[in-house]
Amino acid sequence: MNRRKFLELAAAGAGVLPISCLAGTRIRHGQAMTVLGPNTPERLGRTLIHEHVMVDFIGADATRLGRYDPEGVFQKALPHLRQVKSAGCHTLVDCTPAYIGRDAGLLRRLSQASGLQMVTNTGFYGAAQNKYVPRFAYAETAQQLAARWVKEFEDGIPPSGVRPELSRSA
Repeated sequence: MNRRKFLELAAAGAGVLPISCLAGTRIRHGQAMTVLGPNTPERLGRTLIHEHVMVDFIGADATRLGRYDPEGVFQKALPHLRQVKSAGCHTLVDCTPAYIGRDAGLLRRLSQASGLQMVTNTGFYGAAQNKYVPRFAYAETAQQLAARWVKEFEDGIPPSGVRPELSRSA
């Protein structure tokens, strides 16, 4: 693998791709993908850029469905998000990756209920000696990991179908 290909794949994994790499996507250049669908950057308004509605630091190997009560999280988070909205914020970027509590369907519900636009992401979190990276990631190539994250962008995060934002460079 040459340096250029490595950097392209690293950019894909980091969520930074040139728009030309996403030829089959359904979003137009100049739009931002919120959990409710595409929107123009101008409509995002005042934005909290790196937030976490919910995190679970148990580790990728112990993450499973049913570890938390989505309704309980919804009820606990909603008043805080409404307060953020009433303080003049229009958009919240939730940077919680897979395997530490990302729940795109929950973010969509919270966005609808609070009136706050929300953005989610794709990727893994490699801190704490990679405790939050799932085992399968070690067996996949850089191309396979990049394809996994591009697929989330193009088709949505299962099972919610919510599409993450993918930063683009010109």
